[in-house]
Amino acid sequence: MKPFILLALCCSFFSSAATPLPFEFSDCDDPDVFKAVDTALKKYNGDQATGNQFALYMVMEAKRTAGPNTQFYVKYRIQETTCATEENKLWQDCDYKVPAEAKTGECTARVHLNNDEKTSNVSQDCRIFPAAPKVPLAEAPCLGCFHPISTDTSEVSEILKQAIEKFNRHSAEPALFKLVEIKEAKRQVVAGWNYIIKYEIEETNCSKDQFQDLTPECKPTSRGRVGKCDAKAYENLQAQIIDIASQCKFPVEDTVIPGIYAGCPKTIPKDSPELKELLKVSMEKYNSDSNDEFYYKGGEIEAATVQAVAGQKYHLIFAVQKTNCSKKEFEKLHEDCEAMPDSVPWPCEAQIHVIAGEDKISSQVNCSKERSSTVLLRRPPGFTPFRSFATQEEPNEISCSNINEEERQKPDKEMRKDGGQEPEDRPESPLPRCPGKPWKQIMDLPAPSSFTREFRNEDLLPSATEDINPATENSTPPQNKDLDLSDALL
Repeated sequence: MKPFILLALCCSFFSSAATPLPFEFSDCDDPDVFKAVDTALKKYNGDQATGNQFALYMVMEAKRTAGPNTQFYVKYRIQETTCATEENKLWQDCDYKVPAEAKTGECTARVHLNNDEKTSNVSQDCRIFPAAPKVPLAEAPCLGCFHPISTDTSEVSEILKQAIEKFNRHSAEPALFKLVEIKEAKRQVVAGWNYIIKYEIEETNCSKDQFQDLTPECKPTSRGRVGKCDAKAYENLQAQIIDIASQCKFPVEDTVIPGIYAGCPKTIPKDSPELKELLKVSMEKYNSDSNDEFYYKGGEIEAATVQAVAGQKYHLIFAVQKTNCSKKEFEKLHEDCEAMPDSVPWPCEAQIHVIAGEDKISSQVNCSKERSSTVLLRRPPGFTPFRSFATQEEPNEISCSNINEEERQKPDKEMRKDGGQEPEDRPESPLPRCPGKPWKQIMDLPAPSSFTREFRNEDLLPSATEDINPATENSTPPQNKDLDLSDALL
């Protein structure tokens, strides 16, 4: 009878051992998973007789069994530290070595923890990868190559002087440009010298109609365009500059974009070079349409905007005064005409349309004695009686800003489609999160070259950052079976 009972117990033991408990996926940042990894890593460091200790970098995968005697299956990456093995320090207290000198590793471990008896059993395999070898760098002289030179030499100054003069003579720009900054200069030794110079030029207040070349009066304007230029030149053995070629690139001008945002006016400085000519055109238009016996002269521009349409549309606000030049004595207004002492300035506004490429300018000018009082009755936001009428009349800009404000006040539902923040009360995904967070932040951690991550069925399931179906958000993953591909397709 006793042999039979003993045989039955043995069969029961081997049958239970033949059916291992199923593994369930765990969160890689779970404290119990960290405890298992800590146990495995301490055993690995303890088995090393020499060298430095390794510290955890990141848990890549974690599984566990249910029950009091838990078994863990973990994959984790490790990084060499500055602590020697003989120091017997905890790996948590050690710092990583610099990435260029540190060894890295990938470990796969099975850890059996018995919390009641406070015992553990670890079986693991770690693959260690050496630090990437340093590649020595050597530099050999290149006799026929371009080499940097100082930008303060007389040769560079002479080349740029001729290059800018050539640009001002042959470019289609209406204003003259002057040197702003020399970015770089290089020289190559040939049968003489080749030069390559990078520099910037900026638009000045001198127009080509008034000035043939740059003078001390030519100053950059606040709205002046800046061009990035390259100059190439050859200097012969007699120190003569034989050939100069330059090329300048300017920022692309604003273009008209179809839609409600197209053509919004933009404020431009009152001292912009083109406004002087536009004011002259406006006064010619006003004097030709006026029935007054005397010519009127425009004063300083108080405000100006430009609008991108089929060309450019300018809006000017200025004042005019009656001059001492009568239309019977003079064919047109000229510079010698002066404003009469008793003449009261009239507020005016002009709409000027410049058609690009066709050299056509059309203008419309309105001047009125009563206009200033009419404007004050509007009382726009921010009204103060000390403001000039020029600062109050910007209806176009106000409408464009209103459009932008309405756009900002739209519901943020569409913004979330582009990666915006989701509502705070969104339920979290029931799936475990892996890989985990880095134990310590390091720079440029090299991934092991021979480590290949296995593609698992759970990779097809929604991650924690993806939308969850409300009908299934309270469900839990299967507890007694491994995940299958069919689970991802339901």
